[in-house]
Amino acid sequence: MKRRKRELLPKTEPLKHDPIEDTEYFKSIIEEVDKEAESLVDPEIRFGRFSFIEREKKRILKEKYNIDWKTTEEMNPNWDFI
Repeated sequence: MKRRKRELLPKTEPLKHDPIEDTEYFKSIIEEVDKEAESLVDPEIRFGRFSFIEREKKRILKEKYNIDWKTTEEMNPNWDFI
C-alpha cells in the first residue's frame, strides 16, 4: 500500500494558551496591552518580532496589572516561532 506524503508528516499538537486568557478581566485589557506592546517594539524588526512583542506584553501585564501570563512560546516549548 502506497502512503501519501501527508500521512508521513509528524503529527502536530494544537497551540496551547495560558488559561488566564479565558478570563473576562484579561479579555477586557488585552487590546490595550497589545497596542502598547506593539508600540514599544522597533517597527524595523521583522524577523522574530512576535517574540519581542510577547515579551513586552508579559512585562506590561506583570507591571501594570500584576498578572503572571505565560507567553505562547512558554506554553508551547516544542514549537518554533519566528
